[in-house]
Amino acid sequence: MRKLFTLFLGILLVNAVFAQRPEGVIVKATTAPVIDGVVDEIWGTANVYNIDKNFRTEMPSVGDPGETTWKALWDDDGIYLILQVTDDAFYPNYMVTPAGNDWEYDKPEIYFDCNYVLEDGLGGGQDGQGHYQWAPGFKAGILDGALQTDANTGIKHAFKVEDPNYVAEYFFPWDYLKDKDGVGFDKTGVMGFDVTIIDRDPGDAARKRAVWANTGNLDESWANMDDAGRITFEGAESNTLIEKITLQGGSITEDNGTFQVVATILPENATVKTLKWTVAPKEGSTGRASVSNTGVVTGIMDGVVVVTAAAQDGSYEDATCEITISGQKITIDEVNIVKNGNFDLVEANGSATYWGGWVDGDYGASSIPSNVVDGVAVLASTKAHASENWHYQFNQSNLAGIPNIPYIIKFVAWADNDRNICFDFEDTSGNNYNRYGVSSDPESNGRSEWTFPVTTEPKWYTFHVTFDQIKPSTVQKIQYMISQATGTVYLDSVSVVSEADMGLVPVLQNKAETFKVYPNPVDTKLHVTLSSAGERVAIYNSLGVKLEEVVVPGTHHVFDVSRYSKGLYFVKSRDTVIKFVK
Repeated sequence: MRKLFTLFLGILLVNAVFAQRPEGVIVKATTAPVIDGVVDEIWGTANVYNIDKNFRTEMPSVGDPGETTWKALWDDDGIYLILQVTDDAFYPNYMVTPAGNDWEYDKPEIYFDCNYVLEDGLGGGQDGQGHYQWAPGFKAGILDGALQTDANTGIKHAFKVEDPNYVAEYFFPWDYLKDKDGVGFDKTGVMGFDVTIIDRDPGDAARKRAVWANTGNLDESWANMDDAGRITFEGAESNTLIEKITLQGGSITEDNGTFQVVATILPENATVKTLKWTVAPKEGSTGRASVSNTGVVTGIMDGVVVVTAAAQDGSYEDATCEITISGQKITIDEVNIVKNGNFDLVEANGSATYWGGWVDGDYGASSIPSNVVDGVAVLASTKAHASENWHYQFNQSNLAGIPNIPYIIKFVAWADNDRNICFDFEDTSGNNYNRYGVSSDPESNGRSEWTFPVTTEPKWYTFHVTFDQIKPSTVQKIQYMISQATGTVYLDSVSVVSEADMGLVPVLQNKAETFKVYPNPVDTKLHVTLSSAGERVAIYNSLGVKLEEVVVPGTHHVFDVSRYSKGLYFVKSRDTVIKFVK
C-alpha cells in the first residue's frame, strides 16, 4: 500500500510541476524607455524575471540565476521589453564561414500568444493565428544599440553587445498584438508570453537554450505555446467599446481613382478606434477595388463594391457602404494576387519587397533568399541536396486567392546552368504544410507543387491551379525552392491571376509572348525571334535612350551588342518591352 501511495503522490507532484507556469506582472510606464540597449532609469520600476530554466536537457551557459533576466513595461502605445544576458562567449551566426542559421547561434527569441484561449496547441511559428515570434539575429556592425525598425510591423529593437554579454531592448506596438480574428488585445486579459535565449559556444555541435517558462514538455514555443508563461498588465482598465460605426459611400469615375470612406465611430471616447477595412464586389456586380488600412478605396474594375469596416476592440461591430466605380482600364498588376511580381520594389539590403524566405546554413551564398538585380530576383544556391529542395526557399505569404476557382500562374525563369527547380503553394506548419491547391499539370504532383527544368535561356512558364483546400486558418504562400542543385536561378514577372480576370486583360496576357529575346544575360549576339514578319524592333538603355532600331523583314534578327557596356537594356516591339542584361 505504501508503494502505491508513494507512486500516486509522485504522479500528483509531477502533474503539479507541469501545471505551474511562471506569471509576470507588467507595470505601466510613466515615461517610455528609449530603445537603445541602455538600461534607462525607468527600467528600475519594472519587475525582474529570471531566464534560468533549461530547455529539456540542453545546458546553456547564461550565468547563475538572476544574471540573465527580462523586464517589461507597457503604455497606451505598446509593450517595452529589455533582456540582460550574461554569457561566457558571444557567438552569433555570422562568426562562422559560411554564416549559419541565426536560430542555431546566440540570439534571443520573444513569443506572444494573444488569443483568449491560450491552450490551443499553436506556437509562434503559426502566422496569423494570434501567436507571434520576434527573433531577429545579430548583425555585424550593428551591435552598439543602434535603433532598428521594422516598417511592416512597427516593431523596434536594439542590441548593445559588451562581449560576451549583451542587452536586447524592444518595443511591440499594440497594433501588432492581435488575436486570431484580428482583434486587438484586451489589456485587462491574460497574455501568453515567453523568452528563449539561444546559446552556442565555439566548438559546440548544436544550440543550447534557456527559457523563462516553456521547458519543452510539449514542444518548443515556436511550435506550441501551451506551456508558455502568462503575463498581465498592472493598471489596465477595461476598454470603452465601439457601439456603432457609420460609413459614407460614394463613387469613383477616373481610372485608378480613389475615394476616402469616412467612418463615424460612437461613442466618441471609444478606447480603440482602429478599424479593419475590406472590400468585395457587390453580389451580381463585376466591381473590383482595393482598400487601404485607412479606408482609401482605389478603383480597379467597373461596377459596384461593398466596403466593410470592422471594429478591432472585441465589440464585433461593423458597417458597410457601397462605392460605384466607372472609367477603369484593367491591368494585370491589378488582378495579380502576388505583390511586386516584377521585382520593381527593393529593400535597402537589396532584397525584394513583400518577398522573404529562408536559406539553410551554407545552402546559399547569402542568408537573404534573394537579391534584386536590374529588376530580376537572383537566387544563388551553393550546396545541393540529392532529394530535398526545401533548404533554399524564396516565398511570399498572405496571398488572397479565392477558393475553388481556376488560376493561371505565369513567370519567367532561367539559370546559369541547366537544372530543375520547384515551386508550390503551401500552408504553414500549423496546417502541416498542406499544398492547398490541386493541379492537372504534368509537372505537378497532383497538388499545388511543381518540379520542372529550366535552362540558360529565359522562358515563360505557365501552370494552373485551383485552391480547393483553403480553410479559415490557411496562410496562403507561393514558394520557390532550389536546393536540389547548385548555381544561380533568375526569376521575373511572377503573376497568379484567375482565369476569369486573365480574360479581362487579353492584350497583356499574351504580350510577353509576341517575341523572344535570348540569351539573357548576353555577351555578344542578341537573338530576337518575332511572331510575325515586318516588325520594328528597337533597343534602349536603362535611361530610355534608343540605341538602335531595325525593321525585321522576317521573324528573326541578331543584334551585335558586343560594344555595349555591362548593364540593363530593353528590347521593344510595338507595345511590348523585354529586359535583358549585358
